[in-house]
Formats: sequence, C-alpha cells, structure tokens
Amino acid sequence: MIDKGLYLMDFTAIDFETANSGRSSACALGLVQVRDGIVTAEHNWLIDPQQPFDGMNISIHGITPSMVRGQPTFEELWPTVEPLLQGEIVIAHNAAFDMSVLRYCLDDYSLGYPGFQYLCTYLLGKKMLQDLPSHKLNVISAHFGIRLKHHDALEDARASALILLKLMEQWQQFDPLLLAGSQGYKPGTMYDGGYTPFKAVPKKTAKKPAAGKKAAVRPAADVSPGLPVVSEAVAGEGKSPAASPGQRPAEAPPATGALAVPTLVRGQRVDIGDKLSASRLLAAVEWDAPASHTEMSQPETAAFLLRESGRCEQERELIFCGNMEDPSGSVFCSKPAAHMGHLYLQLSSLPAAVTRIALAFTVAEVSGDRNPGLVRNASVSLIDSRTGVRLAVFPLGQDITPGVAVVIGEFYRYKDKWRFAAVGEQLPGGLTALCSHYGLEAGSTGKAQAESAVAAEAEGPEHNHLTGK
Repeated sequence: MIDKGLYLMDFTAIDFETANSGRSSACALGLVQVRDGIVTAEHNWLIDPQQPFDGMNISIHGITPSMVRGQPTFEELWPTVEPLLQGEIVIAHNAAFDMSVLRYCLDDYSLGYPGFQYLCTYLLGKKMLQDLPSHKLNVISAHFGIRLKHHDALEDARASALILLKLMEQWQQFDPLLLAGSQGYKPGTMYDGGYTPFKAVPKKTAKKPAAGKKAAVRPAADVSPGLPVVSEAVAGEGKSPAASPGQRPAEAPPATGALAVPTLVRGQRVDIGDKLSASRLLAAVEWDAPASHTEMSQPETAAFLLRESGRCEQERELIFCGNMEDPSGSVFCSKPAAHMGHLYLQLSSLPAAVTRIALAFTVAEVSGDRNPGLVRNASVSLIDSRTGVRLAVFPLGQDITPGVAVVIGEFYRYKDKWRFAAVGEQLPGGLTALCSHYGLEAGSTGKAQAESAVAAEAEGPEHNHLTGK
C-alpha cells in the first residue's frame, strides 16, 4: 500500500543534553530514526564532555560526572553518529539549541560538518498549535497524548519525532519539508563549512495589476495534441454536457478569466471533488520518448483499484490495455497517442470497498542489446471532464529507464471528498513489481498481457497493450 506518501515520511530526530551552559559540553545524545512513518531505530549515548558539570544542569537531566566516566568522548562517538545524520532530514525540538551543540562539539575537535536539512518542531508547533498555552516539548507531548520522561535525551528525541508525525497527519501533509513550507518555513541546512538556520520565509508584497489590463487567455493551439481542450478556470465555472455511460466526456470550450493551474510536487495533496457525486475525472498522462522506442517499448498507463488493505482483490481490478475497464464500469483507460495515456474515472460509481486508486505507468524492458533510451518529461494533468477545467498538473521531474515502473500518484477517499496524492516513485521490475506490490500474481497478469497481444495482432497496429518484465 502506498500509504501517506511512499518513502516520504523518512527523517531522524535528535536531542542533546549538556553538562553546563557551554554548547560544546554535550553529555548525552538521543537519536530516533523514522522510516515510512514508523520508528525503526533508537540510539541513546552518554558522552564524556571532558568538562565540569553544573549543578543546575544535573538537576534538569540527572546525568552526573560518574555516569559519563569511561564513556566515549564526542570525537570518539562521531564516526558512529555521522552516517546516521548525513543526507537526512533531521528533526529537533528547539533545533537552534541542538544544532548549536552539534556545531560547537564539531568545532572543538576540528571535525567537518555533515550535510543535511533540519526542521524545528518547536517553531512548527508554535505556528500550527496556536491555542496551546506553551509550546514546550512536554506541553505539546501532553496535547497529543505522547508519554514523555522530559530531559532524557532518547525520550525527548522520540517525542519530537512523534510530534512531527502528529502534525503531518493533522495537516494531511506527508513530507516533512513540504509541511514546513506550507507553514511558511524554510528548512535549515548544515553543510561542510557552514550552516543556515531554520527560519520563516519573508512574505513578498503582492503587486497590484495595472488598471485596464486583462489576463491573457492561452490560445487553443497550446493545448497538447490528443487532450480535450480544457480551461484553466476555477472549478465550477462553465458547463459542458455530461458524458453518457461508456462514452468519453465531451470536449469543453476554453473559459474566460483563466487562472494558473496548480503545479504539484512530490508528497503534495489536492482535493479533486467537493462531493463524490460530482466527481468525473480525467487523468491525462504524457511523456517524451526517443524515436527509437517502438510500440512495444512505449510506456503504458495502468490503474490499480485498492481496498482498505492496500491490495487488489481480483485481477480485473488492474486496469490497463489488456483489461480496459473495471467490473463496475467506473474506471476506463485508453491510449489516444503513443506518448500519452488517459484514465477516466467516474468516482461516484466506484464500489464502496474501493478506497484508493493507484495511477502508474511502466516502461517495458527490451530484450537484447538494444536500448531505446530514457523516457523524459512525464507528467499527469487532472481534469474535471464535466467542465473541462484543469485542476492540477504533476510533473514527475525524473528520467525513467526501460524495465522500470512509476507510481505516479494515488486517488483516495477523504471524508466526502476525493483527493490526489502526488507520489512519483520508481519501482524496478516494471509491471511485475507493481503487481506484486499491490497483491496480484505476475503470472496471471502475464496471461492477460499475452491475450491482449493476440488481440493487438488481430486488430492492427493502432491497438496497444501493456508490457512488463
């Protein structure tokens, strides 16, 4: 199941305790690793600061000189800690303190800085939980029901990690960096030779449009071949006749007063239907492929109808050119051109047991020494096919090699709405890997592909079928 953003909920939380008021006197470090939204590893180290302890600090964290006697110094511990931070998204509560402790300790031993981005759950909590009387770690932990032995390095690091997960869940944002950006913060960074703080992004003053000027309307000639002519207006403006069952939605004329189409990034989520009954959607996938790609090696679009378990229950819940429509008639796929695939969804007709639809495409692996080249510039446009309004665009921003499948995104139910989560994750192994991921046997889908290939030969070169490894 692609749950809460595939591979996007990965980060590492840390907490330092110090022996005295000096930032280079680290005497304990707690570190918690989170992978796919789950705590997978915890580390707790006592550190010999080789400095005197202050009674005030001892009264806070309870660590005494005798407890760190014989423990590694920061310099001795660093080879163990550095790989756990390098390249990570690092979380801390009041990160300004913990990052300064890290920098001072590194400077004291003339050690190079690691490279990572970091966030502060104190500042995020202050922005997102404004009704709380305080935003100290123990207060926010109590608010979320997180058990905490305050000022224990491991307990504090774990609480920081769980608080971030709670904030991400609350705001339905499943990438830590995107969560920070949505709250107006820019991640801090540490790099070889320096650092930048976690801070609020200055707000830009909006410029007033010049009087008498009207927004330019994109000419119809700019619309990609094979796509319906769609407007870029607010949903609900303009109408077109609804398509009857089994037919493609009618093309809609361009609307006036066009607005910019939201461009999504990985991990971002967007509403695509205010009410289930009003959701008739076209997902139009496009890509660029070299001329060396034949019909057999061109990417193919597919959809997996998923239950609450995140798996398909039957082969017919895989929609592709070998099985172009689901049993309920709610999902239909087509390939209007070699460089695009269309998926039509009548969301209100879907069985209640289907809670998610994974949108994917595969690039077939070519046998022999021939390499048809990379597939580039893949993107999906979400279009309200009742009105022709383009709701959002998600450019994948990555090159795809033959033999690889890409999970473009997921449509999922949220209360009385449907949402789309931009995923953009590659899976080696093509269609076989996708089927295995969603609970289907590759052999059974291979049989369907073989039958599709026979049908393709009978129907002629314009008929396309999905191929995998």
